Amino acid sequence: MVRIEFLGGAREVGRSAILIESKGGSKCILDYGIRFNNEERLPYDTDLSNLKAIALTHCHIDHSGGLPFLYKERNPVLITNQITFRVSEILLKDMIKISNYHLPFGLRELDILRRNTHFLKNGVRQKISDNFFISFFDAGHIPGSVSILVEVDDKKLLYTGDINTISTNLVHPANAKTIPKINSLITESTYALREHPQREELEEKFVEKIINVIDDGGNVLIPAFGVARSQEVLLILNKYGYKGEIYLDGLARKVSLTYMDFPKFIRNFNFFKKAVKKAKFGNRKNRKSIINKSESVIISPSGMLKGGAAIDYIKEILLDSLSAVYLVGYQVEGSPGRKLLDEGIFEYQEKLDSIYPKNNLSIKARCDFDYFDFSSHADRSHLQEYINNLQFTGDSNFIFCVHGEEKATTNLAKIYSEKNFNSIAPEAGEIYKI
Repeated sequence: MVRIEFLGGAREVGRSAILIESKGGSKCILDYGIRFNNEERLPYDTDLSNLKAIALTHCHIDHSGGLPFLYKERNPVLITNQITFRVSEILLKDMIKISNYHLPFGLRELDILRRNTHFLKNGVRQKISDNFFISFFDAGHIPGSVSILVEVDDKKLLYTGDINTISTNLVHPANAKTIPKINSLITESTYALREHPQREELEEKFVEKIINVIDDGGNVLIPAFGVARSQEVLLILNKYGYKGEIYLDGLARKVSLTYMDFPKFIRNFNFFKKAVKKAKFGNRKNRKSIINKSESVIISPSGMLKGGAAIDYIKEILLDSLSAVYLVGYQVEGSPGRKLLDEGIFEYQEKLDSIYPKNNLSIKARCDFDYFDFSSHADRSHLQEYINNLQFTGDSNFIFCVHGEEKATTNLAKIYSEKNFNSIAPEAGEIYKI
């Protein structure tokens, strides 16, 4: 029987990590991320002897952030693709450099990880051990993101990772019909309880509001995640023929330039290349002048206003009634971005040991502010449609619902239990055999 141990991402969003073990004792980990709250940042502790490989679905820190820890005492192969590795390396270096939390690893472990990385193309079957194989399939989440098909002891298990089943401007969608027949599924559940707005309508409203602010002489700050979301926003503006000045700053700038090296992972690379070339770059030296001249769109991390280059812009914009802050990513409860949306107040507390010193801020917004749900995850109806289009075979038919808050994972599990699946919302540390 195949042994599945859930080390993280169970009834939570963060520290995704799943251990698969064959009856012969060979082990493979699917993702190994961290979370940014509570004391337990790393996945659940377990026996990692005979760990043959780690397979990574994509670069986001909640899936990749703990990877160097696995190289403190061992050197398993890391299986990923070129773009995911390159961006993961950028994010991991940045995290190690600026983390206010003591990380149990550093650049040494990252270097060992680099030397043990193997690149795998989608659809190619990679051997892990005897009767133990993995294959990658497009997940539609961000450039390079994959779902992982695990074939072990004559069972076929699909781990979706983060998936999106509608086209974005940046990547093609995931397609369940490309997946071979499976015995069991481990699925993300992030938005299992909600529907996203119609994409085209949202894009039109977004661009219209930006143009109105710029025409009135204001600036628009778009705090966005540096990986994929910033580039998606850039493409939306270019799609609707926006002619004004657009600045990319911080991690958004670095990741955009990195994407230029990987055309095959971008939906329309020529369009992307033109959009990046039209944008200007912000940095510490010119941020003040960008604000002072007005009529600029500034795309800059962090997406939840927890820090990053966006903090250098936000005070002047919040106090300017002609300007606007438009958030484009999910705002976690308690984040500065969430407080701004809920109360119209921005609060930022500088970390005492921050290497990027900022003033502590508490500002009541005079500018316009709004939220646009440009999610790169499947919503409730699209997630269920994806699962319904998968072909299950055999008598196990397990569905494990992970990567979502407790209500989301348990609700999705309940829906498929009522459809006669062995459907479960596991908790961290739980072990199942199929």
